[in-house]
Amino acid sequence: MIDSSLWEILVTFQECGTLSAAAEKLYVSQPSLSAAMKRLEKELGVMLFERSKNRIELNEVGEEAVRLARTHIQSERTMVEHLQEMARRLSAITVASYATGLCKMLVEKLSGMFPEKSIVSEHLPSELLPGGLSDGRFDFAITEYAIDEPELVCVPYVTDRLMVRLSASDALAGKESVTLQDLQDSTLLVWTQTGFWAAHIRKKLSDKLHLVFVNDEKEYHELLQAFDMRAFILESTIANRNLQSTYHCVPLAEEGMQVSFYLCCPLKNEYLLPALLPHPLHN
Repeated sequence: MIDSSLWEILVTFQECGTLSAAAEKLYVSQPSLSAAMKRLEKELGVMLFERSKNRIELNEVGEEAVRLARTHIQSERTMVEHLQEMARRLSAITVASYATGLCKMLVEKLSGMFPEKSIVSEHLPSELLPGGLSDGRFDFAITEYAIDEPELVCVPYVTDRLMVRLSASDALAGKESVTLQDLQDSTLLVWTQTGFWAAHIRKKLSDKLHLVFVNDEKEYHELLQAFDMRAFILESTIANRNLQSTYHCVPLAEEGMQVSFYLCCPLKNEYLLPALLPHPLHN
């Protein structure tokens, strides 16, 4: 078996054109490089170079050897990358979603079920999720639509609802729900890192309400505390953080503010779905 480094040396020589340039690029001495080339010729049983007193050049066989060496080197790199990626997939579970909060909830669930594995989450637009499931990059995905593709299974996961977070002294705090009319003269905070919901709010409500979008979570919470501002919050967040004891959170009674999400996975992971489905947030 020929040492792969010899193929690398051959290709580097062809790219550099001279022994001195190749030796400099590879951080070796010219005599070491020359000895490596002779070793390659010996192992192959063919001459690869035309040698003169002050010059060494590839012959026709050498040029073909370079072409084949490039293919061999790329094939070897591809094999290594494939095996490393396979090992990573076997030791990790990857979850992808545009709904940040629900993705975090699923990651926590999987971490409890598989403490020996790394649980990796990816925050991606929903249109990229079916492809990632189909090609094996994702083990699970949460989408706002059912994916109908061969080799994938999709089940209802959570129906989440947009709420308005109000202080106890807010004039709207006693209402069972609020409307856009109720909120027309107020400023509402939106944390952009909610992913799907931030985009949904921007699309559906930015022309109807005065919204302030905040990227940084610390800044978002500081604004809430300092100015006691109204803000959007998700029903799933309330359920996970038990915020209702401190604030009043009421539903926004507008069309499109309640969204059903689906948990999707390849067929090989279907057996895990019953254990991953949460209790419904509401009936």
